Amino acid sequence: MQFWLAAFAVALVVVIGYAGGPPGALVALLAFVIALFLLWARELGFKGAWEKFGLQSLSPPLWKQDNIDRFKALFADEQKLVKACTISVALIAASMLLPRNLVVFIFLAAIALGVFEVYRNTSSAATRPGNRIN
Repeated sequence: MQFWLAAFAVALVVVIGYAGGPPGALVALLAFVIALFLLWARELGFKGAWEKFGLQSLSPPLWKQDNIDRFKALFADEQKLVKACTISVALIAASMLLPRNLVVFIFLAAIALGVFEVYRNTSSAATRPGNRIN
């Protein structure tokens, strides 16, 4: 089921993105990857998400079994996959309705909010020195 959901999510992002024009498909895929990374980083932190994506350790050709296993791990969580797909499709839908400048501003604000959320989650989980206040 996970394979079909991942295939559907990527196909939806590409089709809806292409409706916004050929550059729209690239923007939709980029937004999908950024959103998926930030969703994993929210749970694992930036370092954990970077290790989960593991792009630095990919070796050619991409269809090697090690690379395929790494890609399968990215799409293991269906909720993150659907959220990233929704963000990407919403970005393309907004770009069709609103001026591109406003859409870029909204997207950058959403990325900044996502980064802030990751920092807030990782800082609240870290141990703090000093006395505990009850």
